[in-house]
Amino acid sequence: MDVIIRTVTKGIFPFILLLGFSIIFHGHLTPGGSFPGGAVVASGFALVAVAFGLKTAEKLISEETTHIIEGLVALMLAGLILYESFIRKYVGLTGQFFNLWSSPTVLSLNVAGGLMVMSALILIVFLVIRE
Repeated sequence: MDVIIRTVTKGIFPFILLLGFSIIFHGHLTPGGSFPGGAVVASGFALVAVAFGLKTAEKLISEETTHIIEGLVALMLAGLILYESFIRKYVGLTGQFFNLWSSPTVLSLNVAGGLMVMSALILIVFLVIRE
């Protein structure tokens, strides 16, 4: 790629990640959330892969790392299901109305969904570029 594209990619990539994770972590309070945030983060890695090549993008995040992220998110979702269906129900842990932290489950699901979308789209981008 051209020197201009590489220079702009170096400058804008951290801000793309910051915007994507900001959308993921604030999605339970504002419009947006897990899918748009994960897509923005994955588009940042796609930009790096197009501008610098696949090997450089895989130095930032490899396929093994994305598979590990997906596995950890699956464990997180299983823990949330266990927490919501059994622990809160039978132990009696309930939130209060008009309290910001009355439902931490929504934030956790939003983060889990964002990480799942991010890792899946990064894998798709890497596979498309490789072929």
